[in-house]
Amino acid sequence: MQDLLLNNEFIAPVIFFFICFLQPILLPLPEAATVTAGSAVLGPLTAASISFTGTLAGIIVMYFIAKVGGQKLIRKFVKDKHLLKYERYVSNNETSILLILFIIPILPDEIICVGAGISGVRLMKFLIIASVSKLFTSISLAYSIDFAKSLSLTNFQLMLILLGIASIVMLISSISDRLLLKR
Repeated sequence: MQDLLLNNEFIAPVIFFFICFLQPILLPLPEAATVTAGSAVLGPLTAASISFTGTLAGIIVMYFIAKVGGQKLIRKFVKDKHLLKYERYVSNNETSILLILFIIPILPDEIICVGAGISGVRLMKFLIIASVSKLFTSISLAYSIDFAKSLSLTNFQLMLILLGIASIVMLISSISDRLLLKR
């Protein structure tokens, strides 16, 4: 992907946006690979901005495809076993689980969007969760190369730091879920 962006330097931001947009809809590319490649070519700030807007736009489109198209249409894109896995993950602590699923690549984004769209997650709640998680992943992935180099961190050490931060976010959202349920 880095070569594609380098070979098309003039329109690289547009290409990168469309890759990020299509990623949660139909591209089986890991976000870590696309954002770091975009960061290497476009710089971390530009890559984080484009990744966030492109991915969030794709997530919204996929959510509405699931919401409007329903089960019948979605079954053409997504395997039943993936939807069952999603439902098992999200059945308790919806906000926390959605945040974790978006941040840690347990399931592809399209499965998360489809699951949320057909399981009745409210649009506003879904948008807030998706925005917070994608802002986090876009920035952390775009700056991860520079951060790791400046601190002389190995990939494993960097992954542990990101996992720690994601755990803190999960804890905060879990507490907020419990507080909302008590009201």
